Amino acid sequence: MGNWQADIVNDEVKWSTNLYRIFQLDENTKTTLATYLEFTHPDDKAKVAKHMRDTVEKKVFTDLVHRIQLADGTVKIVQLLAQVVTDDSNNVTEVIGTCQDVTTQRMAENKFRGLLESAPDAMVIVNDLGNIQLINKQAENLFGYTLDEIFNKSVEILIPTRFSNNHSQNRSDFFSNPKIRSMGVGKGQELFGINRDGKEIPIQISLSPLQTEEGLLVSAAIRDITVQKNAEHKIIQANENLKLLTKHLSGQNKQLEDFAHISSHNLRSPVSNLNALLHIYNHCETEEEREEVFEKFEIVISHLTSTLNVLIEAIKTKKENIKVLEKISFNDVLVKTKVLISQQIQDTNTMITSDFSEIPIIEYHKTYLESIFLNLVTNAIKYKDPIRHPKIHIESKLVKGKVWLTISDNGLGIDLNKHGHKLFGLNKTFHRHPEAKGVGLYLTKIQVETMGGTIFAKSELGKGSKFTVIFNN
Repeated sequence: MGNWQADIVNDEVKWSTNLYRIFQLDENTKTTLATYLEFTHPDDKAKVAKHMRDTVEKKVFTDLVHRIQLADGTVKIVQLLAQVVTDDSNNVTEVIGTCQDVTTQRMAENKFRGLLESAPDAMVIVNDLGNIQLINKQAENLFGYTLDEIFNKSVEILIPTRFSNNHSQNRSDFFSNPKIRSMGVGKGQELFGINRDGKEIPIQISLSPLQTEEGLLVSAAIRDITVQKNAEHKIIQANENLKLLTKHLSGQNKQLEDFAHISSHNLRSPVSNLNALLHIYNHCETEEEREEVFEKFEIVISHLTSTLNVLIEAIKTKKENIKVLEKISFNDVLVKTKVLISQQIQDTNTMITSDFSEIPIIEYHKTYLESIFLNLVTNAIKYKDPIRHPKIHIESKLVKGKVWLTISDNGLGIDLNKHGHKLFGLNKTFHRHPEAKGVGLYLTKIQVETMGGTIFAKSELGKGSKFTVIFNN
């Protein structure tokens, strides 16, 4: 580092030995203000000349860094610091200062800046106070700020409020034990930055200590992982959809298996009966015998037709377009049900109460909902206890975000330990009743499950039953 003293009044300049060495001049060389300009790099002469004029006019010397070109063509970078001396009239008489060769330092800085700019990630350099000292172009693009706008400002300008509370402690921890570490990496380690527009950006950060002449800094390599997060979300969504599809296909396969089993079981007996009757018919010797067998034919064919109609209805339910939904009043459906079975209600002195106050309306398939009401209410009347009048209570409510419909009765009840596994099976009956066919609950279950819902029952012999439909709303 060299010293210099410029006499503005007499245009004389005194240089120290070290300053002559920086300029590679003999110490006997006479120097003036013009001498200094002669060694100033051609591209910086205008800047230096203006600085000289400003110093005299404003009477303040601001730090100056520029290039000089020596006699042999060597280019150096120097930094000038100085103080201005004025007379009693406040005119500048002298400027006394230092000149330091910062070529090596500046080249290192330029090399570092070049490395910083060539980095694939956004780079932010922060001091121990958490103030931003340097950013690269990638950081400017990511956060929307230029270096001039955020230089020496708190790095928390780039951090959402919910993370900034812990940032001071994290910074202290880093400077007390400076070592390379990663943040926002791994499950449960989500980290976000925030840009100039207030938009949050998912990021990963790699922190590294950076030792400089000004002290320890921290270099943060910041990677925008928006694309990665979107891809992860798509994978998770695809996985969830795959699970739902697998569940749906499994359900369909189970329904097909059940349907095949039901079809086989319920058609085998009447077909076998028809074959047996045909064999008998072919061996009848009199017309009377044939007429008697023919009457049995009619009974078996009637049963077979009834079974086929039920199976066809089940197939229609499974194939019907379930997207035709409309807003339906539970009370309206109940009123219609009462009209349809008004004679049964009157003949049995059935009392029906309801409470739809919590959930009065549902968006659903109208035909299905009317069928569900009709089957469950008629079942409750059909299997009434002979020693008391039927009482049926229907209620809708919201349970854990799902609409529940419950239909309770004081009828005969069902032994679920004995019959629970086949409660909703086709042609499964649990009481000796002349109209019991085991079809209503089977169709109800198909309709509920076709809409994505579930149905279950609680029952106790001699006390009654309670059927619950959980809608997939």
